[in-house]
Amino acid sequence: MNWQLSPLLLLIFSFLSIKAFGRIQHQYQVPSDVLRSDGGTRISGIQDRIDKDIVLGGLFTVYFSSGGSNVGSCGDVIWEDGMEMLEAMLYAIDSVNSDPTLLPNLTLGYDIRDTCKRENVAMDETIDIILSSGDLELESCAVVDTSISDQVPVSVILGAFESFITIPMAGLLRLFKKPQISYGSSSTALSNRELYSYFFRTFPPDDKQAKAMVDLIVHYGWDHISTINSNNLYGQRGIEEVKKHAAANSICIDFDAIITDEFKIANYTNLANELLNSLANVVVLFASVHHVRSLLTELDRIQTENNNERHFVWIASDTWAELTDEEFNNVTAGKFGFAAFSENLDSFDNYFSQLLPSTNNRNPWFSAYYEQYYDCKLNGTSVCDNSSITDASDYKQSSVVPLVTDAVYAAAHAINNFIQDNCIQPVQWYPNNQSCYGYNQSLNRDALFDYISKVNFSSPSNNWVNFNSQGNIAAAKYSIFNYQLINCTANDCPSFSLVNIGTWDSSVDNRLLLDPNATSQFGIASSPTGEYVPIMALKSQCKVCGPGQIKRIVVSSCCGTCDPCLGQSYTNASLTNVTLCQTCPNDMWGNNPLTGSTGCVDISHTYLKPTDAWGIVLIVICAVGLIAVVFVSCVFVRFWNTPIVKSSGREQMILLLIGLALCFLVTVAFLLKPSPIICGCQRVGLWFCFSLVLSALLVKLIRISRIGFHKSMSNRPKCIGPIYQILFTFLLVSVQMSLVLVSMIIVHPDTTTSIKLDENNHNDNPTLILQCTSPHIALIILQMLYISALLIASNVLAVLTIRFPANFNESRYVSFSTFSLGIMWFLFLLSYIATDDSTIQTAVISSTIQLSALAVLGCLFGPRVFIMIFWPKQNDQGTVAPDLPTAYEV
Repeated sequence: MNWQLSPLLLLIFSFLSIKAFGRIQHQYQVPSDVLRSDGGTRISGIQDRIDKDIVLGGLFTVYFSSGGSNVGSCGDVIWEDGMEMLEAMLYAIDSVNSDPTLLPNLTLGYDIRDTCKRENVAMDETIDIILSSGDLELESCAVVDTSISDQVPVSVILGAFESFITIPMAGLLRLFKKPQISYGSSSTALSNRELYSYFFRTFPPDDKQAKAMVDLIVHYGWDHISTINSNNLYGQRGIEEVKKHAAANSICIDFDAIITDEFKIANYTNLANELLNSLANVVVLFASVHHVRSLLTELDRIQTENNNERHFVWIASDTWAELTDEEFNNVTAGKFGFAAFSENLDSFDNYFSQLLPSTNNRNPWFSAYYEQYYDCKLNGTSVCDNSSITDASDYKQSSVVPLVTDAVYAAAHAINNFIQDNCIQPVQWYPNNQSCYGYNQSLNRDALFDYISKVNFSSPSNNWVNFNSQGNIAAAKYSIFNYQLINCTANDCPSFSLVNIGTWDSSVDNRLLLDPNATSQFGIASSPTGEYVPIMALKSQCKVCGPGQIKRIVVSSCCGTCDPCLGQSYTNASLTNVTLCQTCPNDMWGNNPLTGSTGCVDISHTYLKPTDAWGIVLIVICAVGLIAVVFVSCVFVRFWNTPIVKSSGREQMILLLIGLALCFLVTVAFLLKPSPIICGCQRVGLWFCFSLVLSALLVKLIRISRIGFHKSMSNRPKCIGPIYQILFTFLLVSVQMSLVLVSMIIVHPDTTTSIKLDENNHNDNPTLILQCTSPHIALIILQMLYISALLIASNVLAVLTIRFPANFNESRYVSFSTFSLGIMWFLFLLSYIATDDSTIQTAVISSTIQLSALAVLGCLFGPRVFIMIFWPKQNDQGTVAPDLPTAYEV
């Protein structure tokens, strides 16, 4: 070999080696075809379609209006992240063209347009790409531009970044079956395969982001949040997913607001004030960047002017997750942002560092971007220093850059797989109809769609790229950033930085993975020395309603209020945040009826008890009465054959003593706890003892009146003997007892309960009044009428017999007894009717019986006992009833 030719051979060998070994050959010094609009004044896009085998379309935001409106001009501000994304596509195309294993011997071209962040502009550019690709044939008499048919058609369109732009694009491209791969649109609406059949994306959808947000909220134990969203498909669908997952995790929304494009400063001021007056400390802000900036600006102004130190922890969606504007540091410190996970693409930084306005000829927007970035003029008074963008201290690669390269590589792998499966090697490719030798069909739309659906590879950014049935990237993964206060330096204090504290990966069980070495901050606060210190703990929880309380929903707060279960209601002691009180059984009450009950306790039964004041009085009267009866009985036995005993009618007096003893003893039945047996004993005892005493007195008065009115003294009246008196007495008693028996048959003796609430506080422990059932009202009236008839008859006879001979004191004693019974009965009726307290009524009945017995005992037996003990001279035949014939003595 002639080594004199070695320089030429080495040059040729070097060129072949570059393609063979994959060294990237960047084409940024080669000018692109510039597309213009607006009368040739605005750059609409750039193309490199000449002599290219395959062309990829791209839609990026270059210029935009800082006002954020979606109508009007394209504006004069370059979106710096959008410029990085555009260069990422160019970089990825260069990389594919330099890769000997991917589309070998084929070259990718591009057709990139500026959307101006306008839906209408993006649609115009999309339609122009479709027309230039020959996908739409217009039947018209006009002259057809034959140059369009000579251009290489665009196979796949990349973009756009914004969901509100991508959605109408995807609907249009479905009609032409043109595959589309978005690198930044996250709206869940795009997952609808029926509406957007040819749509794919390397950016995870918002439903995954919403789930990641809620997982972080649950991790920190926050159950009380606020939500704010933009009134567009991005904000609406995203916040809907947040609310859905929040509800599934029992997280309530305290404050919810929507920002529209019609918002003025006054609207943002009102929104900021409403937020400051809300209760939750955590705010999920799912909004467009210009909406976020406007809200944060007003919020910072209000807090500064009013010295308001209220702080919120922001949960930022991907649009502003990496926003680090210093003017908002006091407001956004401690925020948590979710950005699509991607490792920093170092090779792109190397590429980007070589771009200078003087050398980057294929990107006509780069010079304006460079001037805006460095705030200088290339040909003006403020001369730029011609340094690389990556040399700037604040440069940080956009997290979307790797996803743009993933989209380019997804299209390249799909086309490469089609060629490997269908074309004869080495490949003879026909660019105009997108076909190859050996395969009689072109790379039509359906075939390309199928191959994109099946791509499965690891991209240069170390992301695994494959799509699910909805066109979404199969594994949704997010980086979680925390905006933290870092150590202050002498020249920079306070200083803030976005710190990556973990990731969220939908493909693993433990989706939320926070770095154990990373410390989360939740904001900043002023220290006593005037310096800023990080807030290391934050609560945003609703008050937990403990045992004995229920959660009641109120309009003013999603947390509701904790209301105690008062009175007869309660909640289970082992449960919290229950929403309904349970009710204790009828005879039970809450164990803490004034503060909240966790269980039930028996209600204290109320009835006339021996330990009550009334009970003690009745027992004392009963004891005194029984002692008196026993004493009188003993005296009568002692003087059994004396005239005063014999003249009184001994057998009838015995009946009276028995009746009086029963009157005292029946008190015991009224002091026992009511039961069917006790209630039966009360009914029988009440009427039997009273009717026995009254009947005995009536029979005694009848005897006296017959003797006193009998005109013949030679013979005694008939049927006045002891046996007849006893029979007549029990005959009268039997009538009363017949009525009692009938009443017991009609209404069986039983008990009833009624709750008596506390007069001052009805929730306080009540009393359960236990009482006997009342007989039928008709029978009660009959029994009272019968007793009244006996009383009336007794008192009439008492009046008639009280004028008998002066020494015949028997009539007077009996008359006084009947008079006292009448008075007692009258007072009893008045007292019984005047009170509705069953305990008092029972005491009135019992005391009336006892006082009646004492009255009879005193009036009828008192004088006799006194004479027999202290005045025995009066107890002889001559003194006792001298006018009464001996034949009448009993």
